[in-house]
Amino acid sequence: MKKLKNILFIAVDDLRPEINCFGKTKLHTPNLDKLASRGLQCNRAYCQVPVCGPSRLSLLTGKRPNDDTYNRWALGSPPPEEPSLPGYFKAHGFETISIGKIYHANDDDEAGWSRRYTDTFKEQAYTVHGYCAGYQLEENRQKLKNFGRQFSQGKADLELPAICEAAKAPDDAYPDGIIANRAIEVLREFHAQDVPLFLALGFYRPHLPWAVPQKYWDLYRRDDVDLADNPFFPKDAIGISHLSDFLHYGDEEINRAYSDLGHYKDDDFPVLSEAKQRECIHGYWASVSFIDAQIGKVLAELERLGQLDESVIVLWGDNGWHLGEHKLWSKTTNFEESTRVPLLISAPLITQGATSDALVELVDLYPTLCDLAEFSQPSHLEGLSLLPLLHAPQRAWKTGVFSRASSGHAQTLRTDRYRFTRYTNVPAHGDLWHLPNTGNYELFDHLEDPKENVNIAKRPQNISLIQTLDQALTAGWTPIQDRVRSLHDNCSDH
Repeated sequence: MKKLKNILFIAVDDLRPEINCFGKTKLHTPNLDKLASRGLQCNRAYCQVPVCGPSRLSLLTGKRPNDDTYNRWALGSPPPEEPSLPGYFKAHGFETISIGKIYHANDDDEAGWSRRYTDTFKEQAYTVHGYCAGYQLEENRQKLKNFGRQFSQGKADLELPAICEAAKAPDDAYPDGIIANRAIEVLREFHAQDVPLFLALGFYRPHLPWAVPQKYWDLYRRDDVDLADNPFFPKDAIGISHLSDFLHYGDEEINRAYSDLGHYKDDDFPVLSEAKQRECIHGYWASVSFIDAQIGKVLAELERLGQLDESVIVLWGDNGWHLGEHKLWSKTTNFEESTRVPLLISAPLITQGATSDALVELVDLYPTLCDLAEFSQPSHLEGLSLLPLLHAPQRAWKTGVFSRASSGHAQTLRTDRYRFTRYTNVPAHGDLWHLPNTGNYELFDHLEDPKENVNIAKRPQNISLIQTLDQALTAGWTPIQDRVRSLHDNCSDH
């Protein structure tokens, strides 16, 4: 590959593969589709943790969460013990610049960046880490200030802003519009400089609240949005979600419906009205299209500068998101909707608009970028470089990928055919993470049940399969990656 001018590293918060090129043909995402047409589209990419902070830390440190680090990562973002991804590229001569939400907060990994723009975190003083609402309506702006008081003082009676907002405002009135404009400025600044640039852009939407300009709402008719076709728990389900961010806003129906969260059983767990579901999905789709437009501006500038063929572009979502599947909204589950993420990688002279169904993980991105830049990989990395897959998207690859959720007490193994989850802290009465009296194992057969609607772990004929998958989950990622490396050593196709 010719000498790299740029690495454009694009993070999108709470983005599931709700993109036209991933098969969601009702979505208006022309710029992401164009990126996919020149890159590798990874159809089965998974995060290590289905929640923002730990997922990003895992990717940026190149390490997987374990029993010791999970809760520390969830509570905050400690400096990495080994060189972070931006820190490693900085040490190798790259100018590393961060704009928007890359780590979960705006003060992480200071040593890793040559420059950080943190102004889009301006609301953080009175909300909580990672939130950037971008409300335009004064009513919502005033109510936003109650966020901090609610979390710090436990006040449940404060008026909170709306979960959805459409306003007749320009793109750059919003934090994500500011991020796109700033990125264009940086690309112009470094255009004539003989120094490689690692430019990280962290877009906030479609993270809640779904507050974007009216014109993106107008792309969709509410009656045309797709409702989940499985708004029910899987048969013999165990895991659920505490609904996380979904309950942080002043929506009367949502907050009333889930007022007793943690005490519901399978048969009385709430399902929102169809009208509310449509409103929420409409807001999510509008937010995705808004972000697509911002990314399009940056890609257009890169093309105008004549640098597309000198730039590696990686776009990734930090975790998935439920849109009513299994009665759930938000993330933090071990289901496919929560752990599967979009991943697009464009590498000049290598990728040519192919797709791959190989099982890949976000922790693989650090070693992949090292290989693309022709750097040796730091010894602490726990992912596997995707470079061979970029050259040959249909080649044999990993037999399993790993995630964990439920405060770290649930680990899940996704193989080509199965999703196997082991729960180690299931109270008999149930709680925010589990249904009551449900056992310790979930097993879904994606060949017969791609929507994960029937847990077959208790079927007597699956005892041997459960034992095999349980052993593989315990053994972890090392033997799987050793197998792939052995395959590579015996191949000569790149």
